[in-house]
Amino acid sequence: MKAKRLVPLLLAAAMGVSVLTGCGGSIDGKKTGATLEGEEISLGFMNFMARYQQAIYDGQFTGMFGTGFWSQDLFGEGTDMVTSVKKNVAENIEILYLLEDHMGDYNVEITEEEIAEMDKAAAKFIEDNTKEAISQMGATQEYVKEMLRLNTIQAKMQAAIEAETDTEVSDEEAAQKTISYVKVNSKSTTDDEGKTKEYTEEEKENLKKEVEAFAASAKDDFKAAAETAGYTVSEGSYGKDDETLDKALTEGADKLKEGEISPVLVGEEAFFVARMDSTFDKEATEKKKTEIVEKRQSDHYKEVCDGYKEGVKYEVNEKEWAKVKFDDLFTIKQEEAEDSGEEAGDSEDKETSEDTGEEAGDSDPAEDGEEAQDSDPAEDGEEAGDSKDTEE
Repeated sequence: MKAKRLVPLLLAAAMGVSVLTGCGGSIDGKKTGATLEGEEISLGFMNFMARYQQAIYDGQFTGMFGTGFWSQDLFGEGTDMVTSVKKNVAENIEILYLLEDHMGDYNVEITEEEIAEMDKAAAKFIEDNTKEAISQMGATQEYVKEMLRLNTIQAKMQAAIEAETDTEVSDEEAAQKTISYVKVNSKSTTDDEGKTKEYTEEEKENLKKEVEAFAASAKDDFKAAAETAGYTVSEGSYGKDDETLDKALTEGADKLKEGEISPVLVGEEAFFVARMDSTFDKEATEKKKTEIVEKRQSDHYKEVCDGYKEGVKYEVNEKEWAKVKFDDLFTIKQEEAEDSGEEAGDSEDKETSEDTGEEAGDSDPAEDGEEAQDSDPAEDGEEAGDSKDTEE
C-alpha cells in the first residue's frame, strides 16, 4: 500500500459535492462533541465527518430509494438511517484515535511527504466544491486534512495488524466440491393470477414422481433433460461445514462420484436432483482459501481494535451531538470523482484507495477497516489543527 497515493484518493468519492435541497441548521463547532480519556474532540469536526458520510450515502442511495431514505431502516438496525449513521460515526471516532495511539506498536508513521499530500488534497477539496456545499457540510481545510490523516493511519495500521495473520490454508480445510442441480418447490405453486397455493400431500407425491422421471432421464445429458422438463439448472460449490446450499442437497451429493446423478433428494420445502461435476474443484478451492484468509485477517483486526477499547473512557456529548442534522441532500458528480482518483494515483493503488475513502464516515474500522470520523485535537496539535479551535 502506497499511502501517499492513498491520501488524495480518499476524497475521490466526495469530489464535486453540491447541495441539492435543504435548510441545514447551524452548530457551534467549537463545542466539545466527545472526549477520549479526557481529551476533547470538537463538535465541528464530528459534524463534518457525519455530513461527509451523508454526502456519500446521498450519492449512493437517493437514486434507488428516493430522497426519503434517511427515515428508513436500510441497515436493519431497528432505527432510521440518520440515527444509525450518527451512532456509527461517533463510535468509529474512538477506534481511529486508539489506532493512532498504538502506531508505535507496529512502527507505523506518517511521513512529511504524506502530510504535504494531505495539505494539497484538503485544499483541492475546498476549492472543488461549492461554497454552499462546504458550508452545509461544515467542512474546513483543517477538518479535511485531519480526516485524511486519520484515514491514512487506519489503513496503515490495518495492513500491519492483518500482516500478523497466518495465511497458510491446506487443501483439506478449503476443499470444494462443485455440483449442478435442479430445485423444485415442493411446498407451493403460483397460479396464473399470481396467488400462492400450497400443495396437498397427493400433489406432492405426484410432483415427486415427475422429478424422479427427470432424474432417470438426466443421466446422459443433465442440462438438456432439465430444459425438456422445464427445470432450471443451477451450479454451486461447497465444502465441509458449508451451509450455503440446502443440507439435503449436499448430503445427497456427497454420496456421488464425478459425473453421477443423484436420485430425488427431499428437502424441507423442495425436491433436488444433483450431478457431481467435481469432487475437488481446484479453482473453487483456491477461492475458498482466499476467503478463509480474509476472514482470519478481519477477525484478528477486530480483535486487536476491541482490545484497544478495553479500559478506555470515551464519552459522546449527546446534547450537542443531537444538534447535528441531515436536513439537506448532497449530490456527487461521479465523473469528477473518477478523474480526481486517476490524477491522484495509478490504477494499482486505486482499488484500495477508493475502498478506504468510502469507509471514512460510517463503517466500523474495527470490523472492516473503514475509517471512523473524527480527530483528536489533543494529539493532532499544530499539524492537523485542534478541532476545538478551528472555525467552520
